[in-house]
Amino acid sequence: MKKWLMLLLVSITVNLLSGYEMLRLGDIPTAGILQQGEVQIDTKIYHQNGIMVGSSVGIFRKFMFGISYGGENIVGNQKPSFNEKIEVNAKYRLFDEGPSMPAIVLGFDTQGHGRYYPSVKRYDIKSKGFYAVASRNYLMMGNLGIHVGTNYSLENKDKQKHLNLFFGIDKSFGEDVVFMLDYDAALNDIKPEIDEQLVGLDNRKGNGFLNLSLLLRFSESLAIRLIAYDVLENNRLTATADRSITINYNMKF
Repeated sequence: MKKWLMLLLVSITVNLLSGYEMLRLGDIPTAGILQQGEVQIDTKIYHQNGIMVGSSVGIFRKFMFGISYGGENIVGNQKPSFNEKIEVNAKYRLFDEGPSMPAIVLGFDTQGHGRYYPSVKRYDIKSKGFYAVASRNYLMMGNLGIHVGTNYSLENKDKQKHLNLFFGIDKSFGEDVVFMLDYDAALNDIKPEIDEQLVGLDNRKGNGFLNLSLLLRFSESLAIRLIAYDVLENNRLTATADRSITINYNMKF
């Protein structure tokens, strides 16, 4: 009897934690996915009056797909500079999280962060490309999520083709506030080899990218993320942090 009660308690705990699934932290993916029929619409406002709009949908129980597009100088009196193409992302969950194992996801994402440089076909912070990530959640005065992953970016025209590593944590405070920290080692972006001087790309410090985020939930459908990218100032042009705001809207059909 005690064994069955323990299994029931563990099952309830896992189900409760699943309600805190995060699709991504500041700039790294997690093993969280949208449920079948669930849609998320994102609007990110970033430096140089940049705006990126994206939408993702849960196609099947363990598979989601999305697209995104943006550019700089969208707001203001300068000529808009749109990105070269529509970016795509997809996730397939190999294993759901259980009492003794993390959730594991394989994914693909071509959306990077910040300015897009057509001559070298990359963003300020490279997209993850092909990646694998494991996520584990713990009930600890709210939810504590731990995420570890590796990726291979297709943004490698700068001859930086190394496998990369990343990790992150998220901690909820009540039901409406989540603090997030993520770190991208940027092993594939230490000394980019480029034929021309591109301010912001040719002077990395080699610190990797540390990002801090705060998620504020206003309802089950609406949330706002305040994100401070590159807190370590890996890009020498960064002063204190590269600040942005993302609005997330979820719905089901």
